[in-house]
Amino acid sequence: MEAEVSTLEEAEVCHKEALTLADDLDTMWIYVAGMPLFPTRTVLAIRESPNGWRTNLGSLRDSLPMTQTLRGRLRIVPGKYGMQLPYMPLKRALAAVRRYRAADENSRELIDLHIDALRRQGSNAGLFLLAKALELARVMLPGNTDESRQRALPGQVISELNRDLHWMYGIANTRLEIRHVVDKKAARSNQRALLPKLDQAERNDFVHDADLVIRGVVERELGIEAAVIGWK
Repeated sequence: MEAEVSTLEEAEVCHKEALTLADDLDTMWIYVAGMPLFPTRTVLAIRESPNGWRTNLGSLRDSLPMTQTLRGRLRIVPGKYGMQLPYMPLKRALAAVRRYRAADENSRELIDLHIDALRRQGSNAGLFLLAKALELARVMLPGNTDESRQRALPGQVISELNRDLHWMYGIANTRLEIRHVVDKKAARSNQRALLPKLDQAERNDFVHDADLVIRGVVERELGIEAAVIGWK
């Protein structure tokens, strides 16, 4: 991207516009190409010393035996991936950005929830955000029943689902890791009981299918062709 400027103020305005476009392209890239434009990954960061201080911990770590697991904090760093698409995604992404910027509040909130969930893959927080996005997607689909709402999804999405919408909404409310903690039926009989945990098959199907449904609703609302790529 290039722009002619004659003052610092004009340069700063163009710089801000470029950053905003990059952020919006990163968001829409997930829908037109299946993955973010600027991927990230989480790594364990070991703090060596405060800024401006020196330490010999590194040399000691190399020479002394380890008796316990290293402790640190998680840090998000740039990542990378490789994939092949049957089309060049930039044109579709720019068109999607225009639709995204003109989208209503519900559509933008749905996308924000979905993106936040994708950034927390593999965590209970990611499952919770997926469930919130799925709840919003449910009311955005036309129909009075889960069956009629599911029929309103794009055909490619429907064909890739492992379970139906009704199962997804039910599992989101009855498993410990997603939305609720306490078994309400047990609580009504004065029992203190936690909800059961997801088994691996339930987790895989919920993550895969919720992601597909949300992509399908975004496709409907924005009028774009979304890439159907699930995540585990």
